[in-house]
Amino acid sequence: MSGNPNGRPERSRALTAILEAAGEKKVKVGRKKTPQARKDLLAEMVWELVTDGKVTLPSGKVLKISPNDWLETWKFIYRQIDGPPVAGLDVTSQGEQINVITVIEHDDSDQA
Repeated sequence: MSGNPNGRPERSRALTAILEAAGEKKVKVGRKKTPQARKDLLAEMVWELVTDGKVTLPSGKVLKISPNDWLETWKFIYRQIDGPPVAGLDVTSQGEQINVITVIEHDDSDQA
């Protein structure tokens, strides 16, 4: 029996928790009267980047991206929304199960 009756404590994901807390902080951006959560601002900026090929930072500076960076940003969004593609191996034949028969033959010459 373990010396810890409650078991191992759940592992903290410190960076995740820190990023989540920072994303909840509200900031005022540009001429908007209502502050918005940083995570919402980030989401808007990512969508702006992929739809316009550029993004306006809270400082007002505009960043343009290359076609390669645009494609990587698009892939990032796609993976976050849909998740990675399902990887599977279809071992059927037109929807029917394939039956496999294994035959093991005994070779008498090995018993010398």
